[in-house]
Amino acid sequence: METIEDSVGLRGANRPQDVRLVQKLLNQNGFPQLQVDGICGNNTTKAIITYQKHFYHHPDGLVSPGKKTLTQLTSGQRSGLPRAHGSTGSNPNGARKNPMTMYPSYQVLKLMMQYEQLHTLPYDDHSSSTISNWTAGATIGYGHWISRQSEFDQFKDGISEQAAETLFSQDLKRFVDAVRNYVKVSLTQNEFDALVMLAFNIGTRDNLNHKGLYYSTALKVINGESPEDLDRAWMQFVYSRGVRMKGLVNRRKSELNVYHKGIYIKL
Repeated sequence: METIEDSVGLRGANRPQDVRLVQKLLNQNGFPQLQVDGICGNNTTKAIITYQKHFYHHPDGLVSPGKKTLTQLTSGQRSGLPRAHGSTGSNPNGARKNPMTMYPSYQVLKLMMQYEQLHTLPYDDHSSSTISNWTAGATIGYGHWISRQSEFDQFKDGISEQAAETLFSQDLKRFVDAVRNYVKVSLTQNEFDALVMLAFNIGTRDNLNHKGLYYSTALKVINGESPEDLDRAWMQFVYSRGVRMKGLVNRRKSELNVYHKGIYIKL
């Protein structure tokens, strides 16, 4: 297995051959548009930092021999699971991998933040109206659900954009873990991204009400446990409090574009 001889990134040695390898690994781990040119410029360091945010609270923007970032990048190349049943995606973002080794791409994080939109004050997730008292749908930042009154008290005066990004990064982990743990087949990067985006919106596993990704027919189709149509199963999640929402219809279609085509565009 190839490895780097010296550090790459912010304040790194940045030998061209090392930079090219790191850029190639980043291509394979969610940054397919990053140019492999051996030059450690702003796009490369930004990609390193974005990638590190999935496992470091304080990314340093540096890839070093024998350290965690390089280990994660190289382990993401391996795949030991069968092809997803019923998947007809065009596989635009590379080979299939074991989801346990995968991280969401920069493109899907950007798309998710576009859909969630930044709210620095608490709002009702159903109506998008700013609220001054806690309700069951209280939300803030990029889709952070405020689960109880005591938490609402922390956010009632609003938060900064940086704090919203931190909350989003913290919230994301359990949805990424859900896709890793619930999917039993190998995935392309775009398929993994779409499932993370779906889980973020519908939840992971509500055992009381049998809701969330774990109980979804879409997951069963992907795992080869249901013969139903994947798109139809995916499009079941377009209702909020019993009302069909155009915004959710567009979001589901956008997720399916990511899943099948690797197209990351808000509809």
